[in-house]
Amino acid sequence: MSLKDKDKLKKHGGNARHLARSLGIEAIDLIDFSSNINPYGPPLEIINAIKNTLDSIGEYPEQEAETFAAEVAAKFGISPENVVVGNGTIELIYLIPRALNAKKALLPVPSFTEYELSLINAGAKVFYNSALSADRLVETISNTMAGVDIVIIGNPNNPCGYKIEKDDLLNAVDSNPNTTWVIDEAFIDFVPDGMDTTLIHEASRRNNLIVLRSLTKIYSIAGLRLGYLVTGPETAHRIREEKYPWSINSLAIAAGKAALNDEGFVADSVTKLAGEAQRFYVGLSGIDDLTPFKPAANYILVRIEAQITSPDLQKALLTRGYVIRDCSSYTGMDNKYFRVAVKRPDDNDKLLDALRSRGTLLRGETVW
Repeated sequence: MSLKDKDKLKKHGGNARHLARSLGIEAIDLIDFSSNINPYGPPLEIINAIKNTLDSIGEYPEQEAETFAAEVAAKFGISPENVVVGNGTIELIYLIPRALNAKKALLPVPSFTEYELSLINAGAKVFYNSALSADRLVETISNTMAGVDIVIIGNPNNPCGYKIEKDDLLNAVDSNPNTTWVIDEAFIDFVPDGMDTTLIHEASRRNNLIVLRSLTKIYSIAGLRLGYLVTGPETAHRIREEKYPWSINSLAIAAGKAALNDEGFVADSVTKLAGEAQRFYVGLSGIDDLTPFKPAANYILVRIEAQITSPDLQKALLTRGYVIRDCSSYTGMDNKYFRVAVKRPDDNDKLLDALRSRGTLLRGETVW
């Protein structure tokens, strides 16, 4: 893969001000729909936990965030040996292929672009399975498993937003015991039945199943970087041996402990966002030249059925103060897709109004 191709995959949402500067647009009062972060966080409990930890930042943190790992284990009724904590799930995504010496990987696309980069950096040969829906993925993936030693799947998928049923995933895992299955559940906390969908308990009993979980999205702590994985003890040990010590700072550990004890915040957020996601989806469905994909989580993929491209639409909306995620950098997608996060209702309405009042923008005839 060329450096240019890698740079393309490195493009992400959540960097609105940098994007505005690169396009020569003044970044004032931007509403960032490119970042899939809970708009109702972070909760006060996390803020207070961070404040109460400031006096200890002159000390080294725990080498492996052991106390946080123990609390994760207690929450799910598993052993701390099953848990590996990372500096965000991104650290773990890059550790896994290297620790397991991955050689041949199967990657459903489009998916979070760092999966692909982590596999390439580990020296794995990557094969692609193109799927824009859960049914399509489950239907085709079993036909391409020969010799594959690792599969990485987002559930819910980012950017498509679909969710694969738990039984379908588990059947695939158990039908291919020589393949390691990495299931990224970064957005599962936004799914109303997320606790019933998660494969954490199943992963703790299988060395060929790894579940990734992120605290970044649901608790709005992207700047702290905290995530973890759950897998069988043998696989957890192999991954832990590849980790650098002290990769998780004291503030993140404190925030993580507070987050695990604040289940009411998650429940309240899911109640608000699940209903708003459906309302936002209906609003987007009513706009000519846009075809949204039904969301399972807190973001919506949209296809443009008109002349304008997603990079041009992104720039046009940016001039009005709205940042969308141009999806043309995703493997398996062209320049007709964009993604929007579900924000608070008033912000979602502002974007809907901007799209409805665009004149003939989507047909490329005017730019507001």
